[in-house]
Amino acid sequence: MKFSRMSAPVILVESIAIFCSVLLAFAAEQWREDMNERARAEDILVLVRTELEANLSELEALADTRETMLQGYIQALDEFVDTGQFPADLPNLDVPDITVVAYQLAADSGVISGVEPSELIVIARAYEALNAVRANEVFLNNRNAQIRFRDGEQYLSGFVYFANRAMVNEPAAIDAVKAAIETL
Repeated sequence: MKFSRMSAPVILVESIAIFCSVLLAFAAEQWREDMNERARAEDILVLVRTELEANLSELEALADTRETMLQGYIQALDEFVDTGQFPADLPNLDVPDITVVAYQLAADSGVISGVEPSELIVIARAYEALNAVRANEVFLNNRNAQIRFRDGEQYLSGFVYFANRAMVNEPAAIDAVKAAIETL
């Protein structure tokens, strides 16, 4: 059997070539993973933007009728005060259908931490304003149920308080969401 004798410089060159090839493969894999992560982050941020746009649409549609609805409700309450009789036709106050699922996905996946801090603050403020609106939804829905079932008069003062709070929270949320959409 013949053994081929390779010279040390040839072995050294081949070893360096193999080593560089392995390093290049690792770099290419890392680059591919980074690109996939960026694409995933962009997709999630698109979902956040879409969610914010849907929430904005919901809030703006409600804002157009909120004042009229509240005035009708206050008139019905005045009737209650004047007559002592539970109003026959108290209107329900509509509540917006607010979602925060995409933002939660962005936070849970860590994508949100990749957003510039100044933009993140604007987005977080929008979701905080949306959470204030959502907190009011639960109360208003309970009061609407009490109205439907004529569950007593104890809800009156609280309902007016929360309805007025909604009239403050919802426009603030609209402004905050618009600002967040502009940053995305």
